[in-house]
Amino acid sequence: MARLLHLSDLHAVAPGQLVSGRLDTAHLLHEAVTTLCARKSAIGPIDAVLVTGDISDDGSAESYVLARRELERLGARLLVIPGNHDRRAPFRAAFSDLPEIAPHGLIDWVADIGGTRIVGLDTLVEGQGGGALRDESLSHLREALTGAAGDMPVVVALHHPPLRTGIRFMDAIGLANPDALRDGLDRHGAPVRVLAGHVHGVYHGLLGRHPVVTAPACCSAFAFDRRADAPAGFMTGPTGCGLIDTAPGGVWTELPFAHGEGPFTF
Repeated sequence: MARLLHLSDLHAVAPGQLVSGRLDTAHLLHEAVTTLCARKSAIGPIDAVLVTGDISDDGSAESYVLARRELERLGARLLVIPGNHDRRAPFRAAFSDLPEIAPHGLIDWVADIGGTRIVGLDTLVEGQGGGALRDESLSHLREALTGAAGDMPVVVALHHPPLRTGIRFMDAIGLANPDALRDGLDRHGAPVRVLAGHVHGVYHGLLGRHPVVTAPACCSAFAFDRRADAPAGFMTGPTGCGLIDTAPGGVWTELPFAHGEGPFTF
């Protein structure tokens, strides 16, 4: 089966620039990758690094060069999909050598790794914060599921989660058509695991019978605040990523980039 490092929301910009006048995302990404490299022996072997969008914050070519350089340090196969901050043309240029990235059209793909089928879906609507699945992507999903053996684990990765978190300013720019995704997944005989990003935090839920989990961001977080007058904005942490093992009994777990002191004996 497959063990995937699940990163999301890098929001890279060119070196020396700050996101929202505060976040040095180039430095934060470098430190995150350094932390993961230092923990390799504890984490164990990784089959691929899956990045669920917002690799760039501004869509600049420089930001993708920086992000690609840092991701390569992890020494594993890269699987990438765009998020709402990304721009397809420079995204595609930066990752055009990856076998999954088609030379034109939406950035949808299928990768079979370790007996697991991983399906990447493009929800980017350029110029908007919210996302949507087009007919082409839903057709791509149907074909990918049709080609998966009945006992083959399937993971679907997209940027905008088909969940509502209760954080109003993020739910307002969520996935516009989660029911279409559910209907597509229901064609498969077994539950499909759905991985997403966008919300800068860990949220678990169900889309029909299909489990959904979102990854924390590499650069910032959003406070869980369901009040009607909750302020819209970001926190500097916690940050982290996810790790999923698709073997029977395997789990998705969060890997925080900052730990407390320890371990101490009991």
